[in-house]
Amino acid sequence: MNFRSCGGEPNRLARFYHAGETGDIAHVLDLLAGRFPGVPLAAVGFSLGANVLLKYLGERGDRARVRVAAGISIPFDLGAGADKLQSTVMGRVYTGVFVRSLQRKFRQKRHLIGDACDARRVLAARSFREFDDAATARLHGFSGVDDYYGSSSSGQFLPRIRVPTLLVHAEDDPFVPVDAIPREAIRANPCLTSAITPHGGHVGFIAGPPWRPEFWAEAEAARFVAETLKC
Repeated sequence: MNFRSCGGEPNRLARFYHAGETGDIAHVLDLLAGRFPGVPLAAVGFSLGANVLLKYLGERGDRARVRVAAGISIPFDLGAGADKLQSTVMGRVYTGVFVRSLQRKFRQKRHLIGDACDARRVLAARSFREFDDAATARLHGFSGVDDYYGSSSSGQFLPRIRVPTLLVHAEDDPFVPVDAIPREAIRANPCLTSAITPHGGHVGFIAGPPWRPEFWAEAEAARFVAETLKC
């Protein structure tokens, strides 16, 4: 599934995608369930996609369309993650590149957005917090960046997940502070299987020699799905 504006062309509405938007994934899963009745569905999410997937699973509980899921490199706490990125040189470099890409998308859709948000603030943003407060929150019905991050962070939805779900995450993830990993909530929910490793980075988990790399997280997610569905 491509998030809105991430499929090679702008989507047609003023809105973009965001870390708490579960309506689109619900639509895709409902569509698949209708097209393939009786076929068990699984979902795997990476990074922001993992946050959206876990939020969807927590919101739906027993009504989730999937029988099994996996999240890899999960931003459990969006605000803490945004602040951590700003605290390191490499984090600020990454953030700058990403925010500029979001600003390009904003310019492409400026005629649709109109005065829904302050264009000057959007284009002057240099961090995720600044961009999300000026654009993301305003375009998607949040009162501000704290409301957006607080409502959309997946950590709070873990206790309500009711399907077998694998969580692959590294303690050295540069996007997520180690103390933001909700270990107690993970331990308390028997539907959650924890694969928290000391190392792995963000959507990394690369093993093996350089000439034959092994991508452990992807393989583990596929194994977990196949084992749970017995396929």
